[in-house]
Amino acid sequence: MHYEIFGAIYTNKINHMNELYIFYEEYKVEVLARLPFFLSELVEPYTANEFYDFIEKHGGKKIYLGKHKSKLEISLEINLTESHYCRLCSLADSSGYIEIPNRWGIFSLLRKIAYENSIKNGMANDELIRVFGISQRTISTARKKMAISKQS
Repeated sequence: MHYEIFGAIYTNKINHMNELYIFYEEYKVEVLARLPFFLSELVEPYTANEFYDFIEKHGGKKIYLGKHKSKLEISLEINLTESHYCRLCSLADSSGYIEIPNRWGIFSLLRKIAYENSIKNGMANDELIRVFGISQRTISTARKKMAISKQS
């Protein structure tokens, strides 16, 4: 995996979207687990391409679910079963809205998964800093969280 896609400056001409598609498919379970639950419910059957297209179109929006699923289906360009719609409504905030993370939020989530997995796999701190552009403090914090979760 070319984790350079998560760095700030691209030094080569790799196809970044293909790398993100591959990353998403490889870590799909972990990505879905870290997304807001309603979004995870919504995009679980999507391929990487469909997921990124959905985020491209609807990311950064606050969407009112309303009383009829047809309005939501039209605004999100999807088809829902009645039970799936009811499940989404149960996950909305108290005003009946859901917020879909923007592209940067999704990219940041993917980047975090990438550097945490690199830490777990023993990547050296200086390499983590170079590849991901993260600080020593971020690395230390991630290592402490991983140590705590191992103890639990």
